[in-house]
Amino acid sequence: MEAKPAVTHIIFDFDGLLVDTEPCYTIANKAILGKYGHEFTTEMKGKMMGRKPMEAIVWLLEEVGLTGKITPEEYALHYDVMLAEMFRKCRALPGAERLVRHFAEKGIPMAICSGSCSRSFSYKAENHREWVDLIPIHVLCGDDESIERGKPHPDGFLETMKRFPEQPASASHVLVFEDAPNGVKAALAARMQCVMVPDDMFRDEARTLRADRILTTLEDFKPEEFGLPAFD
Repeated sequence: MEAKPAVTHIIFDFDGLLVDTEPCYTIANKAILGKYGHEFTTEMKGKMMGRKPMEAIVWLLEEVGLTGKITPEEYALHYDVMLAEMFRKCRALPGAERLVRHFAEKGIPMAICSGSCSRSFSYKAENHREWVDLIPIHVLCGDDESIERGKPHPDGFLETMKRFPEQPASASHVLVFEDAPNGVKAALAARMQCVMVPDDMFRDEARTLRADRILTTLEDFKPEEFGLPAFD
C-alpha cells in the first residue's frame, strides 16, 4: 500500500466526536415519531447523521411515511425545542479537549465541519467554549449557503479546506476526525485521510469503510502515526 503524506491540517466533526450530542437526537426523534406510532431505528439514525438538518428531516418523514401528515417545518419546530435544552447539558467526549489543546499548542491548523446550523451549534458549544474556540474555523453546513449538499457528499470538507489561511499542499494532507459512516464517506470522497471514532452501534459498519484508523475514543489517537507532533 502506498504511504500517505504527512498530515498538516485537521478537520473535526463535532456531534458525537468532540461533544456527546448524539443521544439527544435519538431521544428527540423517538419522542416525536412515537406520537405518530412509528419507531426511530439505529439504521435511520445512521442515514441521517451528517446531513443538513432539514434535509435529514425530509428524508426521515419520507422513510416512515409521514410526508403530508406533518410538514418538515412543524417537525423541526418540535425537534429544535427539545434539543436546545438537552444540548446545553452535553459533556465533552474522552480525549477531545486534550487533543484540541495539543494541536493548538503545536500550531497545527484546525477547523470544525459540522452538519449543525449556527444556533444549535451555539447551544452545544456553550459549556465548552474555552477549548472549542481554540479551533478558529467553524463551518456549519446546516445554514452555510456555500455548501449545497451535506455528508456523505464531500462538499463541506472541501469548502472547509478552502478556508484555511494557509492551504494544504493537497487534500491528502488533511486529516478528518469523524464518528459517523456518512462523515467517513464524505472525507474519503474529498480524498482526505480519516480517523473514525464510531459509536458502538456503528462499529460493525465501520469495518466495511476505508478509514485510516478506527479508534474506541480520541484518547487512543497517536499523532506521530500521521506525521504530527507526539504528545509531550
